[in-house]
Amino acid sequence: MAGNEFDIIVIGSGIGALTFASLMAQMKSKRVLVLERHFKLGGFTHTFSRPDDYTWDVGLHYVGQMDRGSLPRSLMDSATQGNVDWIKMPSPFDKFVYPDFTFEVPDDKDDYQRVLIDRFPEESDAIRRYFKDVTGINRWVIRRIISQCFPESVGRLLRYTLAPDSLKFCTTGDYLDRNFHNQKLKSILASQWAAYGLPPNQSAFAIHASIVAHYFGGAFYPVGGSGRLSATIIPIINAAGGQCLVNHRVREVIVRHGTAIGVKVDIKRGSNITQAEYFAPRIVSGAGAHTTYCHLIPASVNNPLRDEMKSMSKASSLVTLYLGLKESPTRLGFHGENHWIFAGNDHDALFHRRNELLHGNPIGCYLSFPSLKDPLSKTHTAEIIAAMDYDVFEQWQAQPWRRRDTEYQNVKARISDGLLDMVETHYPGFRELIAFSEVSTPITVEHFTGHKRGAVYGLPGTPDRFRLPWPTVRTPVKNLLLTGADVASPGIVGAMMGGVITAACVQGPFGFPRIILAARGRGSRR
Repeated sequence: MAGNEFDIIVIGSGIGALTFASLMAQMKSKRVLVLERHFKLGGFTHTFSRPDDYTWDVGLHYVGQMDRGSLPRSLMDSATQGNVDWIKMPSPFDKFVYPDFTFEVPDDKDDYQRVLIDRFPEESDAIRRYFKDVTGINRWVIRRIISQCFPESVGRLLRYTLAPDSLKFCTTGDYLDRNFHNQKLKSILASQWAAYGLPPNQSAFAIHASIVAHYFGGAFYPVGGSGRLSATIIPIINAAGGQCLVNHRVREVIVRHGTAIGVKVDIKRGSNITQAEYFAPRIVSGAGAHTTYCHLIPASVNNPLRDEMKSMSKASSLVTLYLGLKESPTRLGFHGENHWIFAGNDHDALFHRRNELLHGNPIGCYLSFPSLKDPLSKTHTAEIIAAMDYDVFEQWQAQPWRRRDTEYQNVKARISDGLLDMVETHYPGFRELIAFSEVSTPITVEHFTGHKRGAVYGLPGTPDRFRLPWPTVRTPVKNLLLTGADVASPGIVGAMMGGVITAACVQGPFGFPRIILAARGRGSRR
C-alpha cells in the first residue's frame, strides 16, 4: 500500500472510534488510520495537565459495570488487551445535595431500593415498580443497539418486543408524574439528569433508565486516569500497521459514484495548514452523526438525513471549572464520591434558569475529585460541572482558543465565583483549598471536537431519538459507517459499545457473537 492508503480510515479518536480500530486490528489484522483534529488522542477520554502536575479528565468522571466478569468490562478489556485496571469508588458513590436534604446512593441495587422505601414508605409499591421498569427498559435499549448487527428481520424482533410503548417513548417527567406523588422522591430519582444532558420533561425515560441501570452496581475509575484507555489502545493499532495522527482535521469524505473511498484532511503544523488525502475501502466516522451528515458528506451527495439532522433539537452544553488544590480534600470529609448539588427540587424549573450562571447564580453543579479516585494521582484536583447554553458564548467562537478577549475572561470569572460560592455554601472551607482554577466553555469543546454547539452527549436524548430508525451504523453512502455514542448511548461505555457494534457489522451477521466470545474467552484466561 502507498503511504496514504489503508484498510480502514477512522475519523476521530474517542473511545468508540478507538474500540472499533482496536478490534479491527486484533481480529482482522487491519491497517487502520485514525485521524484526530485535536493535538491529543482520546476524545472525551483524554486528560490534560497544568503547572505543578495538576491533571484532569475532560469527560470520564466515573464508569459503571467495570466489575470483573461483566460484559462491558470484558469488552473494554478486549479493546485494551486488559491493560487498564479499574478501581471501585466508595459507597455511597453519589450524593444528591438539595437545600433541605441530602440523599446518598449506595453501590448495590437492592440497597438503593431499600433505602428509598425506608425513606418514602408510602411510595413503596411505586418504588419497586420503578426499579423493575428501569431494568426492563434498559434491556430494551440494549437490544435496540445490538439489533443493528443482525439482518433486518432479526433486528426488528429485537427492537419491538418485550417493552411497552408507554415506557419506550415517554419522557422521564411523564413517568415520574404518573407513578409518584412525593416531590422529593421524584427529585432524587431524576438527580442524575446531567449525566445525559436533559431534565425530566425533555429526556426520554429510556435514556434515563439506561444511565440509572448502568450504576446499579456502583461506579469505577481507571487507575492512572482516563488517558490510560488511549495509551493502551494506540500501540495495538500501530502493531497491526496502522497509524494514529493528531492535528488532522477531516474536512470531507471523498465519495465516488455513491461510495466512500477516502477523506480530505487539513493538517495543522504550528500556524500552517496543509491539505492531504487518504484512501481506504471503508471509512468509519466517530465524529458524531450531526458532523458526519451535515459536514463530512459532500453537499453534492444525495443525503436524505441531512435536513432531518439539522432540524433536531439543540444538544446539551456544559461548562467545567478545573481546580488544583493545595492539599487533600479529605480534610473536609470528601472520600472520592460525586456530589450533585441543586438550588431547588424542581429540575425542569432549574434547567430553565441554567444561564443565570452567566451572572454568577448557579442552579446546580456536579462536584468530582479525580485525585481521590485515582490511587496514582500525585496532586489534588477537583472539577465542578454545570449546564449552560452554547448561545451564551457564541459571540467569542471566532476568537482563538486561550486568546479570547477580556470580556470573555470576565464571564468565566463570574462563572467560577458562582460555582465556588455554591460549593462553599454546603462545604465551608472549600475555597481555602484552591491553588489553581481554569474554566472551559462550550466553544472550547466545539473547537477541539467539532461537535455542534459544544455538545458533549451527541444527539439529544429525547423520545424522538427512539422513535426514529436512525442514526444507525450504516449510512446512505456505501462503505461509510458511523460509530460511537450516536449509534449506541451516551457515556463512556455507550460510546465503547458503539465501537463494538460497528466492528460487529463489518464482520457480518456473526460478528457480534464472535466479538462476545472473544471477550469472554479473554476474561476466562485472566
